[in-house]
Amino acid sequence: MCGCSQVPLHQKIVELNLLKIEPLKSPELSSFPLAEKTLLFDSKKIRNKNIDFDLNGNLMLPPGDYIIPVMTYCMNHSGSSPDAHSYTLSKLEGSRAQVIRELNLMAPLKFSVEDIQITSWSIQAGLSYEEMTKISQNVVDLILRKYKEELKESYLKIAEKKWNALANSTQGIMPDFNEASNQVIDNLGEVGIKINDYRKFKTELSEIGHNYQELSKMIQTSGRLSRTKKNETPWSIISPNVYARFITDGHFNQIVFLQIKVTQEAQQRKINSITDERVLVDIGSLIGNPNDKNVQPLSFSMFLNSQGVWAVPVLIESPVAAGLILAAIIAAQKINWDSFFDLYDYLKDSKSKEIRNEIDKGLRALQEAHDELEKELKEVGIISGKTKDTTKKEKNPTREYEKAGGDKELEEDFNKLPGIRIKPPDGIEYKVISNDSKAIKRLRDGDKPPTLEIQPLKDSTKYFHKLRVKVRYK
Repeated sequence: MCGCSQVPLHQKIVELNLLKIEPLKSPELSSFPLAEKTLLFDSKKIRNKNIDFDLNGNLMLPPGDYIIPVMTYCMNHSGSSPDAHSYTLSKLEGSRAQVIRELNLMAPLKFSVEDIQITSWSIQAGLSYEEMTKISQNVVDLILRKYKEELKESYLKIAEKKWNALANSTQGIMPDFNEASNQVIDNLGEVGIKINDYRKFKTELSEIGHNYQELSKMIQTSGRLSRTKKNETPWSIISPNVYARFITDGHFNQIVFLQIKVTQEAQQRKINSITDERVLVDIGSLIGNPNDKNVQPLSFSMFLNSQGVWAVPVLIESPVAAGLILAAIIAAQKINWDSFFDLYDYLKDSKSKEIRNEIDKGLRALQEAHDELEKELKEVGIISGKTKDTTKKEKNPTREYEKAGGDKELEEDFNKLPGIRIKPPDGIEYKVISNDSKAIKRLRDGDKPPTLEIQPLKDSTKYFHKLRVKVRYK
């Protein structure tokens, strides 16, 4: 097909409203405005009460500050979800946005994070009920029954019908949908790229099946494309005088915290009495907007219980709830220590046995992670039981040691480690010493002593990116 037909073809497809029936819209199209003024938010003074929600899953919030733990889900089956990316907030929109919202709201009560994520990918890719895995079909049967009719026909099948209806009238100028090459479809712009992505996921799912470990390999979690300090993350105005921001040091399928601020001037809705004035906040319809086409948007699931939504103050008062969330963080394939320590700050003085057990379990897991990370140092004799441990706090992703010596002793120890020396443009030598970690040689720099540092590789599936073991030579 000649290139001259690409522009009118693109225009024809847009006229057929394929964009209007997309399962999910790009978050850039529904971004909330950002607050221009600096907002005061004191995480130590957040409202200490249960948070109610209505029958539709909307939070009912009086004026005040809130921190709500949420589980995150990525909104594309491939691409990037780097640690510590900076997000703003958008509204979840598209022909299947309501299905995703209902999935995130109700599924955590009955299904694992992995099963929810695969089902979410299937819905996002416009798959029909019949094209989903048996487990995803079970998710639909149990919690999304009212949407089964909407899921009866796939987005690709609908697109094919609309495409071919037009192709039949072009006397061969426009190819049949299933005969059109990926390049031809890509030339349609964003809608074409998404059609090819949906085709790819459908093929991958049929070949791999309901295997989260294999499917999640399509998501790149290494790298850090943007980084904003937590207190500098912008606030999105999600309704008049209701502000929210999403802050994470991790990536998808991890527990992070959503901050919400409702000001006194907010539009208020009376629920039960004249004095009980609250506004509705729909977390389920929010989506983390990465403001970067190469990075995954993220959606959220709240943690619900019979008394309401689990927020940080509620966790302090509810040992069972706090224990469950701490347990979920610790049980993750790669523990997000930022999330753990955020909760640790609030719960460390708790007298609850359940909370203390989970905190102790987490601290033991941290100790074990450091033990594993420093294994090579012990095997070649760089550190031993006599090496001075100078780690100041148990709440620290970095374990520190001190040895006598300087640059010479650092060089000698660095030579003991396995691996090939690599010297990047910045001049700081390192060695990859295992499948999950590397050793960095940092020579004396002013007042900073020579240091041998062990840290995870960027694409490590084993360690959280902030874990470190440092040996300082003094």
